[in-house]
Amino acid sequence: MPATRRQYEVVSVSLPRELVRRANAVIPKARRSRVITHMLTSFLGSIERKQMERAYETYYSQRSGRDAKEERDLLADWKLADDEAWAILEKDDPNGRRKAR
Repeated sequence: MPATRRQYEVVSVSLPRELVRRANAVIPKARRSRVITHMLTSFLGSIERKQMERAYETYYSQRSGRDAKEERDLLADWKLADDEAWAILEKDDPNGRRKAR
């Protein structure tokens, strides 16, 4: 089976000069691009999470009292099932085996 060719896209980013100087002084040259890529990816992820958080805030602020009550009731019902599931898991060994009775 032929290997799938990876498609890459080149992105150009301007970073503050002091940040680049610090990165050059601290990060080994062979790992520099990976570290910067990881940092930028984390930054973009945090922006996406913040946007989602704002969308949830907007959604929840527009809900009626009845909808909120129904959700609270559902969560209370699920809590009982969650507690039961956690009790079962606590009986199990960390290696996935049940403890001897």
